[in-house]
Amino acid sequence: MKKILSPKIDVVFHMLFGEQKHERITKKLIEDVIGEKVETIELEKTPYLWGEQVNDKVGIIDIRAKINGKNMVDIEMQIADEKNIEKRILFYWSKLYLKQLKEGEKYKDLNRSISIIFLDYKIENLEKLPIHTKWQIRDSKNGKTILTKDLEIHIIEMPKIKEKLEEGSLKKWILFLENPEGEETKKMAESEKEIKEAIETLEEISSDEAKERMAELRQKYIMDRAEELETAEEKGIKKGIEKGVKRRTIEIARKMKEKNMPIDSIIAITELTREEIENI
Repeated sequence: MKKILSPKIDVVFHMLFGEQKHERITKKLIEDVIGEKVETIELEKTPYLWGEQVNDKVGIIDIRAKINGKNMVDIEMQIADEKNIEKRILFYWSKLYLKQLKEGEKYKDLNRSISIIFLDYKIENLEKLPIHTKWQIRDSKNGKTILTKDLEIHIIEMPKIKEKLEEGSLKKWILFLENPEGEETKKMAESEKEIKEAIETLEEISSDEAKERMAELRQKYIMDRAEELETAEEKGIKKGIEKGVKRRTIEIARKMKEKNMPIDSIIAITELTREEIENI
């Protein structure tokens, strides 16, 4: 049997939810995330590059749509933690919001813009919060008054599926994304037509050799990139420790010089060079 591609790979996620012929399942996904009825959806045609180019310049991987004739939605899947995700979310939301306003138009013409991001990792400062959180600008004192409904951000941290996934319409999509071939997913497909359609669409994508190759290359790039970031972070920590040890060693050598200890003795104890000790 043909191997099913993971819908968590961003290019596969885009193939699945970003193409106009699949807009019915995208419409249902948005409905289940925002908890509102979506009457109409218009998926934005976004040019992306298939082939051997799998780095950050692969093309536009986030999915953009207009729902109910006015509200803008941006959907993204991210596997690797490249840090500063909160700033990135705000940046992409701002681009989505400002894109609505053409030259000569007024601020009142701006409509609600919704960012939806699925993460395959946890955000450190959201550790105690549920798998799905909705963010808006609220008054800091009572937490109830919303400044404007135009800003709306949904974050879904999928690794929380085991401990914090509540029953509800979003559950079926999390289970599908985590394991499209799992027994729970297959069982839900019997009663959820959109999940059934998503599984069939994913199988169709997986059977296309060119798309399969693209997904494999993209996944390899993401994994290599994550390893590079981890290595860079480890090197940074190691470098910081080494600098701290060096400063401490120099301080010890300084005190030894103040007590008029022989330079040869200081070299033997601290392993600093003669030149380093003489320059202290």
